[in-house]
Amino acid sequence: MTNLTSAYEELADAYHATVDPDGAGLDDPTFDELVGDVRGLRVAAVACGQGRDARRLADLGAEVVGIDASESLVAHARRLEQQTPRGIEYVHGDAQDLGRIPDAAFDAVVCHMALMDIPELEPAVRSIARILKPGGWFAASIVHPCYKTPVAGELIDHVDGSTRRVTGRYFEEGPFNSVTRWNILPRVAYHRMLSTYVNTLVTAGLPVVRMIEPVGDRPVWQSVPGLLYFRCQNQGG
Repeated sequence: MTNLTSAYEELADAYHATVDPDGAGLDDPTFDELVGDVRGLRVAAVACGQGRDARRLADLGAEVVGIDASESLVAHARRLEQQTPRGIEYVHGDAQDLGRIPDAAFDAVVCHMALMDIPELEPAVRSIARILKPGGWFAASIVHPCYKTPVAGELIDHVDGSTRRVTGRYFEEGPFNSVTRWNILPRVAYHRMLSTYVNTLVTAGLPVVRMIEPVGDRPVWQSVPGLLYFRCQNQGG
């Protein structure tokens, strides 16, 4: 783990200041709906960043271990845990390996808005399946691969004033600069087709059992979904 690095390491302070500076935790009703009742469950928050999703899971009653490849983001998470203890353990670890985590250690694993930022999907998903107990579940959220492609934009219909999403290069999988509205842009993301996500999960023994495509707050995201949430059931063991 001595060479463990993260693309977010250089952006850690700006990311933290932008996303969750006061450490309140995740405020996402779709996330809450997807994970459901986690009281008493041992849950891993993989690629947790500075711990937004870990803190939310703990507030919902879970016993949480947060894992992230950015040492600086883990430091932010630990500092926030000291300020407001929730019983969360934070580990500096790579989602693509999770070698420090024993097999079947968790009832559930969550990866909130991070799979598309992890360079190698297959080893990450395989590692997640390995640390799950038989019958456990995996819940994740990502930018929608169909509507946030390497080339994308918006057009305004001058007849009715509506906004439409325009996408391209959907079949070109790999890294690209994903421009966001945050002050941490641009960041490197990894575009993958929807079928790549589903097939990789199924191959790892994590078939999708539920998907949610929430309506967004901007007009264009009220026409097409910008985010995709899914829950898988571990069939291993």
